[in-house]
Amino acid sequence: MTQTSSSSNLYPQATTRLPMAKQDLDQFGYCLLENALSPEATTALRTRLVEQAEAEMQRGLDYQGNDGKHMVWFSLNKGQLFRDLLFHPQLELLISHVLGQTYLLSSYDGHISKPGATEVFHTDQWWMPIPTNTKKETLIRPGSVTRDFRGHHIGGDETINPTSIAPAVCCNAMWMLDDFTTENGATIVVPGSHLSGRQPDPELDNTANWVPALGSAGTVVILDGRIWHSTGPNHSDNLRIGITTYFCAPQFRQQQNFFLGTSPSVLESASEELLSLLGFKTWNGYGRTESPNRECNHANSMRWVN
Repeated sequence: MTQTSSSSNLYPQATTRLPMAKQDLDQFGYCLLENALSPEATTALRTRLVEQAEAEMQRGLDYQGNDGKHMVWFSLNKGQLFRDLLFHPQLELLISHVLGQTYLLSSYDGHISKPGATEVFHTDQWWMPIPTNTKKETLIRPGSVTRDFRGHHIGGDETINPTSIAPAVCCNAMWMLDDFTTENGATIVVPGSHLSGRQPDPELDNTANWVPALGSAGTVVILDGRIWHSTGPNHSDNLRIGITTYFCAPQFRQQQNFFLGTSPSVLESASEELLSLLGFKTWNGYGRTESPNRECNHANSMRWVN
C-alpha cells in the first residue's frame, strides 16, 4: 500500500475551528478536531476502556479480529462516561452537519490496534447499493449487497453514472485516546474519495492516495460515511487505542441492536435524549408499536402520552 504524508497543507490538519472542520468534511470527507477532549477526560476514557478490555479477556468474552484489532463492543453499556461522550457539543454540531438535525447512534465500540495490525479498506456505508448505470439498470439488488460483494468493479467502471452518487447517510467519529501516528497505525483515508460514488477495491485501490489522519490524544476525527478508510498498519511495539461513535440517519438500520442489547439499568436512567438517539422514539411514522396517537417514551415502563 502506498501511504503519503499528511503534513501537506493540501489535506485537513487538526483544528479547533468548527467552520474549518465543516469545510474539511465537505471537501475531503473527514476532519480533525483538536483538543475535543481534555487531558483528564482522555485519561479517564482510556483507563476505563483498558479495564473493560482486560476484564473481558479474563472472562473469555473478548473479540480479537483477524486484522489485529481488539474490539470492545457495545460501549454504551460500559460506563456513564461513555454515554456522556455521545452528547459532546462539538460532536453533535459536526454529525448534524453531515446527517441533518435527526440521527441515531448506530454502534459504539472501543478499538485497540495491536502491534502488527493491518489495514482493511472500506467505507462505513458499504451496504449502500451502487448507482444505476447510464441505462438506468440496477447492477446489484439492495438485498444482495454483502461485505464480500460490494466492490466498485461490479459491472465495470464504465457503466457507473458518475453524476449520481448516494449522499452520506452515516457518519463516524474516532476519538483518539492515544497519539495517532503513522507508526502506530493512525486511521488512513483517501481524501475526497467520499465523492467518488464507489467503494474501494482491496487490491486495485491499494495504491490510491492513502494518507494518515494524525492527531494527539484528545483529538477526534470525523468521517463522512462514504470516505475510503481503514485502520493503519501498526508498526510500533505499543497499543493504539481509540473509541468510535458511529451514527446513521433515522431511515437506516443501526449496526447494533440497542432494543435487545441495552442493559435495563441503562434504560432506567436514560434521558429522553439518549432514548431518542438509540431509536426508542418514533420518527415520521417509523418505529411505531401501536396507534400513531400514542408514543412509547420509555422502553421498560411503557409510559404512553396522547
